[in-house]
Amino acid sequence: MKRWQIGWRYAVLLLMVTALWIYARVDGGNVASLLFYVMAGLTVYWTIFLIWPVTKAVATREVSNKMLIAGTDIPVVLQVRRKYPFLVGTVEVTEEVPEALSAERLDIRRSLRAHYRKTEQIEYVIPSIRRGLYQIPGCVIEITDPFGVFMRKKLYPVETYLAIEPARLATQLPHEDDRGDGGISPVSLDLRQSSFTVVGVREYVSGDRMNQIDWKATAKRQGLMTKTFEREQERETTIVFDEGTVSDAQFERSISMLADATDQLNKRRLNYRIHLVGHAVQSLSLPLEGAKLTHYLMTAQPSRTRSFIESWEYSSKALRLSGNVLFITPDLESNNEMWMSKIRQEATVHVYTPERRGSR
Repeated sequence: MKRWQIGWRYAVLLLMVTALWIYARVDGGNVASLLFYVMAGLTVYWTIFLIWPVTKAVATREVSNKMLIAGTDIPVVLQVRRKYPFLVGTVEVTEEVPEALSAERLDIRRSLRAHYRKTEQIEYVIPSIRRGLYQIPGCVIEITDPFGVFMRKKLYPVETYLAIEPARLATQLPHEDDRGDGGISPVSLDLRQSSFTVVGVREYVSGDRMNQIDWKATAKRQGLMTKTFEREQERETTIVFDEGTVSDAQFERSISMLADATDQLNKRRLNYRIHLVGHAVQSLSLPLEGAKLTHYLMTAQPSRTRSFIESWEYSSKALRLSGNVLFITPDLESNNEMWMSKIRQEATVHVYTPERRGSR
């Protein structure tokens, strides 16, 4: 109830008391006097109700401190204790939970005992929470008088901040024996990306692998010649994440795949980079920028306004990919295939979509 509503209702009460007093003075009967005294007594009660701190209370909220994962339920305990008891009609507590926090519509409203100064505990569950950063601003206490004429309301800022991570969707990353050189080098590379460069040739020795033979040098020298290699510095594994254009179930599943892939790479203690392709391309170097990645996983939304290959070429002309590239996308579009055909000239691309969680 707003102040102007309280004001005009109270003004009507005063007018009624005045009218009954005039009527009692003119009529002089017992009935008129009784009506006046009853109305005057109620007006005194309502006046005290409006000035007495009936909404004064202490409120605390406890939320489970376990890791919050999208799709799970959050048990919440709210404790409320009124400081000054007073004769009232009803006492109700409402939780102002953000609508986007849960996949279900929430209407958390509980009644408390009206006349007792006692701590009361309200337990409820927020089901099917969604990925993101949220704030529960507080609870609202509403108190009405026994006649339902006036209602007083107060917000208690019992702020609770929730950081909800995406669920993990099991993703089968390439095995450490998988190739990561785009099919150019004859030496198998693992996810650590230790690469080898051909630096010369030597005569064939029994036991050398046939795919290491340099056939041009063999033809020139009229004898089998084997390539010799020099180990280069380690290169990083790269994840390319396509943000897509629509915020739907496919996008949420692709975020879950990205989260699981980064977990696996972190467990293997690998250095890797992530290129986030949206309206522009944002690059993260892991594990140094782990905090940025965690924030991104909780707050990411589709931002790509052009085709994937246009976004990539617009912002990433200087980026070169090599080794194993893990490409995660909500939807494998035709322009994605064009981009992969170019990348495969220097790297091995492993594609992951919500329909297919293994490399392809």
